[in-house]
Amino acid sequence: MNKKLHPEIIKHFHSTTFTTPIIGVTGGKGGVGKSTIAINLAAAFVANGKKVALIDADVDAPNDSLLLGIPLENPEPVTIMQPVFDSDKCTDCQKCVKACQMNSLFRSREKTITMMGECNGCEACYLVCPADAVGRGSHSVGTLYTTRRGDLTLYTGALQPGLAESALVVNAVKKAAFADADNFDIILVDTAPGTHCNVIGALKGAGHVLAVTEPTPLGAHDLELILSLLDMFAVQTSVVLNRSDLPGQQEKTEKTGRAGSVPVAAEIKLDKDLLAGYLQGTPVVELFPNSSAAKIFLDLADRLAAAWPDQKTQAKTKARQEQL
Repeated sequence: MNKKLHPEIIKHFHSTTFTTPIIGVTGGKGGVGKSTIAINLAAAFVANGKKVALIDADVDAPNDSLLLGIPLENPEPVTIMQPVFDSDKCTDCQKCVKACQMNSLFRSREKTITMMGECNGCEACYLVCPADAVGRGSHSVGTLYTTRRGDLTLYTGALQPGLAESALVVNAVKKAAFADADNFDIILVDTAPGTHCNVIGALKGAGHVLAVTEPTPLGAHDLELILSLLDMFAVQTSVVLNRSDLPGQQEKTEKTGRAGSVPVAAEIKLDKDLLAGYLQGTPVVELFPNSSAAKIFLDLADRLAAAWPDQKTQAKTKARQEQL
């Protein structure tokens, strides 16, 4: 495992402004069933009497609403600052052109700045302009959706196709859900696959992360990568081995987790009931609540919930800590 980061970085990664526990569901490799695990775990928490927020932070390809069989509702745009240039105030110093890290600004003629490429909303041009010639416009990069069904609230972030500002949409969807955090018993975050910045951003604040994998060579390889990343941030982690009866490298996959003292929280075999739920857009916990697959999710939800005291106890503990 990798050396851990500076304590201040780890402290910042784990800091939140509320006591509702956050559980991340991630996976180094795409296509291992991460979202299937996330939506069924959310349904299991609800079945166990919990109020759940599920954040679909895989903003390039959000599909939790499809797997839950519920529509995307209450759309809100995610916007970033886009500069608006005032040629009457421009002194032609061109500091904005030099400050643009995207190299998107072009001085076509005197006192005329034109945007020729992509803007990431960093506001550098706005900040360096000495003549107040750069105004703050806005540009939509994605959409947030909030869908409420009983005790489950789904927060979805969707990046506009062709744009690269996925991190902004991840942050926006988390911010929207976190603003309502006190209304929930559990917050689940379904991340994008991989080990990139958006995955780290999505998992920030998570008290426990489930690393979903499958017994294939790529699954074992990418599990090692995501476990190394989570170890760097000192995140409590366990492994969910999906499709565990696939002929492949289960032993190697389990060894990867155990070698780093990471327990296997659940093994889920190929299951016709789980597949039926996937095809019908209904969690197996709701479709076949007495099935073996549903019982695995219900048991996993029970064990995860037991790891945290209730919110009242946490609030009292935090208050005592603040008084010391």
